[in-house]
Amino acid sequence: MFKNVGVVGAGTMGHGIALAYAKAGVKVTIVDLTEDILNRALEKMSHNLDIFVEEGMLKFSKEEVLRNITFSTENKDLKDCEFVIETIIENLGIKQKLFKELDELCEPYTILASNTSSLRLSDIAKDVKRKDKVILTHFFNPAHIIPLVELLKHSETSDQTYDSVKAFYEECGKETILVNKELPGLVANRIQIAMAREVFSLLDQQVASPKDIDKAMTAGPGFRLSISGVIEIADLGGLDVWNTVSNYLVQFIESSREPFKPLVEKVEKGEFGAKNGKGFYDYSGQGLDDIMLKRDKKLVKQLKFMDQIKQ
Repeated sequence: MFKNVGVVGAGTMGHGIALAYAKAGVKVTIVDLTEDILNRALEKMSHNLDIFVEEGMLKFSKEEVLRNITFSTENKDLKDCEFVIETIIENLGIKQKLFKELDELCEPYTILASNTSSLRLSDIAKDVKRKDKVILTHFFNPAHIIPLVELLKHSETSDQTYDSVKAFYEECGKETILVNKELPGLVANRIQIAMAREVFSLLDQQVASPKDIDKAMTAGPGFRLSISGVIEIADLGGLDVWNTVSNYLVQFIESSREPFKPLVEKVEKGEFGAKNGKGFYDYSGQGLDDIMLKRDKKLVKQLKFMDQIKQ
């Protein structure tokens, strides 16, 4: 396991990724532009740890986990890290500049990673000399809870780099998959957006209410998906049956490449969801942090249950 790692960016993904490392006993240096951003990240990490404490899911004490984290506004403090991941703005030029700086700053053995799922890793690493030590490791929000990390090698990433990173994440309690091709959205986000296309089509046709469409997922396919993927579900249900049903239904499933109409309409109205109090649901009178904390408590309970059924 890497002993010292770095995270560039302390926003939603960055502080969650840093916490995932620190919970596993790894020393983490997290860098962002201002002390204010870092202080907010520390506050959120502290609250997030409280949930794990409540469920008895911390290997170390909360205080020990927080002592594993160092905050900085200087990239130079990442110099001695064995592994550095960036979670900054999805802007190719800015990422290329950061990778070039880290390539020149860090020790020759340091592995450099990106959390992007929308930009090509080979483009990000264009100006990097240590191309064999560059890899993509994509987390899902909230990163300190959701097990999945998608790993992607570009054409020059070494097997040693991949094997080291895979082993590191699995020692941190994460589930990894290898993505064989550089394509937008990688694997899980593409599946999620494909599902969302049909969901918003059903909503646009007023087939059911937002609440009932969500319930159809959580109490139906989503209930199974937490333990079996679609391919295994098809195997268990009988591929002949799935073939017959899919051949019939595929002609009715939404296949448009247009933006999701109900989503566009909400955004045009300035209704952005939980972040400003109104989306498809009404969040008025609720703070965003409280809403996310409530969600995270449910997710940690689910994570605990999943760990139990694996045993």
